[in-house]
Amino acid sequence: MPTIWEYADQVAAGDNGYWLAATRRAAILLAPTHPVIALPRRVPVHQVLVQTTSLVVYGRTYGTRVADHVVSGPELAAWVTEHGLPGPEAAPGNIAAAVRRLLDTVAGMLRTAGHQVPDPGLRSLHRHSLDPVVQQWHDLTDVDDSFPGPLLCLGVAAMSDTFGPAIV
Repeated sequence: MPTIWEYADQVAAGDNGYWLAATRRAAILLAPTHPVIALPRRVPVHQVLVQTTSLVVYGRTYGTRVADHVVSGPELAAWVTEHGLPGPEAAPGNIAAAVRRLLDTVAGMLRTAGHQVPDPGLRSLHRHSLDPVVQQWHDLTDVDDSFPGPLLCLGVAAMSDTFGPAIV
């Protein structure tokens, strides 16, 4: 099993700039509860947690126009509380609207950070980007038959379990 640091560097995909900084910040925030990353055969919850946390940290750091902003655990808890999805007992229309809002919010942060973020689509070898941030977007938002929605939703749920709800 890789350490959180090894996996964060894998998620950085060779980047040595802001994306690498975001993946390492995510590792700092996740290390107390997830020092190693389990690599299961079915649902890769730990990997998706690191990927989603990295994408949100990146978006909150570079997509908000606040100079030298450092994302904290309580900030992520507040973000997850605001963007978490309703439970399975909610009406399907409410769940679909919440998923769309989540996708639009993350895409908006990444666009503000300067990335050309496409709409989510079907997972395909043709949906590839040399930009590691956009590639991570594809990995978390494109769908196929293996999971009933964007993996970003699973990642946000895992973030909620990790960082807890914000205390208001």
